[in-house]
This record gives sequence, C-alpha cells and structure tokens, in this order.
Amino acid sequence: MWPQHGGNSSAIQNLLTMKGIDGGSNMLDFSANLNPLGIPDIVVQTMQKSLLQKSTVYPDPSYIEERRILASVEDVKMENIWLANGGAEAIFLVAHLFKGKRAGIFQPAFSEYERASRIHQLHIKHCSYEDLKDSESFIQDTDLFFLCRPNNPTGEMLTEDKIVRLLETAKQAGQYIVVDEAFVHFSGSSLAHLLGAFPNLILLRSLTKIFAVPGIRLGYVLAHEHIIQKLASLSVPWSVNAMALSVIHALPDTKDLLIAAKEWLAEEWQYVRNELLELNFQVSDTTVNFYLLRDPHLQNHEPLLLFLAGEGILVRHTVNFPLIEGNAIRLAVRTREENMVLLKALRKWRNASC
Repeated sequence: MWPQHGGNSSAIQNLLTMKGIDGGSNMLDFSANLNPLGIPDIVVQTMQKSLLQKSTVYPDPSYIEERRILASVEDVKMENIWLANGGAEAIFLVAHLFKGKRAGIFQPAFSEYERASRIHQLHIKHCSYEDLKDSESFIQDTDLFFLCRPNNPTGEMLTEDKIVRLLETAKQAGQYIVVDEAFVHFSGSSLAHLLGAFPNLILLRSLTKIFAVPGIRLGYVLAHEHIIQKLASLSVPWSVNAMALSVIHALPDTKDLLIAAKEWLAEEWQYVRNELLELNFQVSDTTVNFYLLRDPHLQNHEPLLLFLAGEGILVRHTVNFPLIEGNAIRLAVRTREENMVLLKALRKWRNASC
C-alpha cells in the first residue's frame, strides 16, 4: 500500500522494490511540498544557537515570547495564537475541541482532517471542493468545516470573497470554518486580517514548508481568544521544543527571503507549466509549489508513477485523495535543474506512449 503522505521516500522505495523497480539510491523526491531553495542560513544559525543555549532548560509552556513574535508578524494579538508540534497537531487539537460533533470536509483534501475527525469521534460529511466554489449551502448540518487554502493536493486558491461569504453564512448558524494555510507563504494571501470580524474563523499555519524543515515540527493556530484558551487547555505541556521555537525567532529576519521564494516560484512554475502543456499533460491551476498532473490517456496513473520511479523520480500518488483516487499524480515544483530531469522523463513517457 502506498504511504499516506509525500516525503516518505524510504517507504516508497521499499514498495517500489517489492514491485521490481530500482530507481537508485539518489532518487529525486518530487513527492514532498518543500521550498526547494532550502533552509535559510538565518534559520540554521538560530537553530544552532538554540541547541547550544536552550537545550538544557525547559521551554516556557505558554510560549509567551514566541507568540509575541508571531503576533507582530501576523498583526494580531498574542492571545489569538497557540503553538503546536507541526500543522498536524494543530489539526488534531481543533478536532479534539469539537469532539463528538459534526465536521464537514471539502474534498479532495489533506487526509489528516478526516483522520483527526474520526479519532475524536466527529460525524463526517464530505463535500466537493468544486461545488464549494458556487454555493455556501454545503455547510448545513455541521458544526465546523475543514478546508485547505491553498488547497492540497491541487494548489488552487479560493478567493477571499468566497471565504467571507462562507464565514458569514456559518456565523449566522453558529458554525466554525477551519482554514488550513500550511502553504500560504508561497501564495502570500493569508486570511489573518479577518479574525477580528469573524470569531468563527480558525486558521492553521505551518512554518516547516516554506523553510524546508519538516523534521522540525512547528505549527500554530490563529483564532479568537476563547478558542485559543480552549486549545491551550487541551495541549500536551511542552509539545513544541526549543529547536522548533527558535525558528520563530528567525522569522522577522526572513521577509526578503519569503518574497524571493514567491518570485522564484512564479517564474519557475510558468516555465514548468508551459513545458507540460506542450507535452499534452493537464495540470491544476496551482498557486503554490506543487500541482496535480494528469495524462489524458490514463485513468489509473500508477503506470506513470512507476515509470517515473524507474527514471529515478519519486512522485506523490493520489490514491487516498477522495474524488481523485489515483486519477492523477502530484508533483512539487523543484529547482530548474531538477525540473528539467522530470521534463526529460515525461518526454520519454510521451514518446513511448504515442
């Protein structure tokens, strides 16, 4: 069975070996949605300093200093922020908060929304992400809704006007909208400024995608004060360690780097997109550093996935994404050199299939 998430290269390689495919030990990993520009030097330096100076003492369990830094960056109050051990813990904390109630999930979406909801005994209602674009009626008979903006796995971005209409409808019915902004740094369009007007808005954030440090688990929640207080009461003490906290201290010094990453992505995606369309592949209308790719000649895309693995390229399957279920593959936007390797392999696939 394919692993649940991208970036699990060892599990993918083991599965490929079972299928008789040896892509080599230095496979290019297009399955994980990380910033290919790598870890900023300032982040590395701050983590090293923390390792030497902070590892021998317990962190502040309320994360006061780090929440103040984030409050300044996000232009919200410290009381509107709570830290978590990665975006995944933030998802599970919110699901715990609504334990036993009714959750809606706009699909296709990150699988952890459903997993967290099931673990915390929420009754789940699935709705189509495509249908959401045209109506707010899908939020009926729910207590909260999970949606991803930008969406994972498509990279598409719902407009802010659409989110506002959804929030207004939900507010009248006493419902909450949970918006996962794990990839918002690549698109630059956060909804944090809406928190004051909508106490029913809960935002989930991550710093590990943009800084390419998924092993340093760091996420946070932006929400009304009463939600933050409840999340704090449900949290495991010291779930965020000193090394992860240090990344927040580097954040104010990375503004130029974040701008550069967005500018790089816009240019690189235009290049990759044009090349893929020229090869008669279909791609999602992404705004971030990953995209869905479809070969119009395929339904099940496992043959393409296995072909690319044989060329030394790991990509993300879509078997566990509802409404896609293997009818595409997801790829990251990598460096120009790496993207050229991918495009060469896809030309080989296209030539062989013609």
